[in-house]
Amino acid sequence: MLPPEERRFQTLGSLLAAPESFPATAWLCAPAAVAQWQATTPAAVLLVAAAGQAVPAPTGLARILFMDEVQLVMRRLLEQVPGAPDWLRVEILARYKTEHEFPALTGHPDILADYLAEAVRGGGLSASAALAHLQRYFSHFTREAAERIMAQAYFRTR
Repeated sequence: MLPPEERRFQTLGSLLAAPESFPATAWLCAPAAVAQWQATTPAAVLLVAAAGQAVPAPTGLARILFMDEVQLVMRRLLEQVPGAPDWLRVEILARYKTEHEFPALTGHPDILADYLAEAVRGGGLSASAALAHLQRYFSHFTREAAERIMAQAYFRTR
C-alpha cells in the first residue's frame, strides 16, 4: 500500500484542469458511480507502485483510467473546445468512460457555440477566439452568421 504522501487528493475538476502534471502511468481514482461525477467530486491520483505490488484505491474511490488516457481525452477536448470549463471536462470524461468513445463536440454549431460561450464566461477563452474557433469548424458560415450564433449562445448559457 502506498503511503499517504504518495496520494494526491483533489477535486475531479482541478485534476482534469492539469492532467499533464501527473505521470502517464499513474491511476486516476474517482467514485465508481460515474453518473454522479461533478467538478467538485473528490478524486486522487495514485502516483507510484513497485512492480507486482497491489495498490488499492483510496477509500471511497475506484481506479478509473490511467492518466495517459485521461491526458489524451483532455487534449482532444481542448482541441474542440479551447478553455473548456471544469464541468465540461468532467462531463466529457464521464461520457468517455460510460460510452467508451469520445463524443463529437463539433458536429452542431449551436452545441459548440454553447460550450465556447461557457469557456468565454469562465475566462478560459476570449470572445474573439471563440468566434474564430467556431468559424474554423463551420467555415461555410459568413462572419455575420457565426457572430449571431455566438451571440445566441451567450444568451442561452446565462
